[in-house]
Amino acid sequence: MPHVLTWQVLGMVAASALFWMVYIDSKDRYRPEPPLRLVGAFAIGMGAAIAALGAFAVLSSITGGLGDLITEPETTFDKAVLCFVFIGPIEEGAKVLAAWFLVFRWRVFDEPIDGFVYAAAIALGFASLENLLHLPNLAFGEQVARTLTLPITHCLFAAVWGFGVAHARLRMNPGPAFWLLQIGSIVLAALLHGLYDFLLLAYQWTFATSGLVLVLWIAVIWRARGLVHTQRTRSLAITGKHSPVAITGTFPSVRR
Repeated sequence: MPHVLTWQVLGMVAASALFWMVYIDSKDRYRPEPPLRLVGAFAIGMGAAIAALGAFAVLSSITGGLGDLITEPETTFDKAVLCFVFIGPIEEGAKVLAAWFLVFRWRVFDEPIDGFVYAAAIALGFASLENLLHLPNLAFGEQVARTLTLPITHCLFAAVWGFGVAHARLRMNPGPAFWLLQIGSIVLAALLHGLYDFLLLAYQWTFATSGLVLVLWIAVIWRARGLVHTQRTRSLAITGKHSPVAITGTFPSVRR
């Protein structure tokens, strides 16, 4: 099938991105994020995907073992190296850098749940660009499956470092624990991403990857609900009512 974008592909990618964006932002239902900021994070995520693709292109162009490993891994060990050393770290690293230097500097990034919401928005942009590139080469059934699963999978991996980085930056003072939480959550996300791709690439274990995604999804929802409950409780304690204020420390700050 020729690599040509069609209205069908564009519509599928757009509908999937919109559905998951609404779903993710609903987890911050107490204080939803400004729509334009979510769109901005989504666009930045697409830029992160371009950066990651550029990194893979450079690595693939290297003559010899490394280039061959990236483009045509043969043994199980080669596939493990590709997934755990390159795919996981590069893709999650590109998202993290986009969040760290751009999105997490926005003034609306003011509560720990925002780490999840904006990390997921970046991941949605990342996954959407990947889908725009790959869907035209797939049969319709595969297009539907990839459109439904790829965005939420990227979101769940990004949520791991989104929660960790946000908690450290908004609730902790600089120090060893401050950096350990951030670095640890980024490494964990890269490892989970690598494990997911390795199980598919090396063994085609779709049941195992589905289980991994389900467990991670449950954990993310549990964490998000806990943060929203904490936000509501602290707001009630400070203001005497469930008012939409950000609780980033001892005192509330008005949303801007």
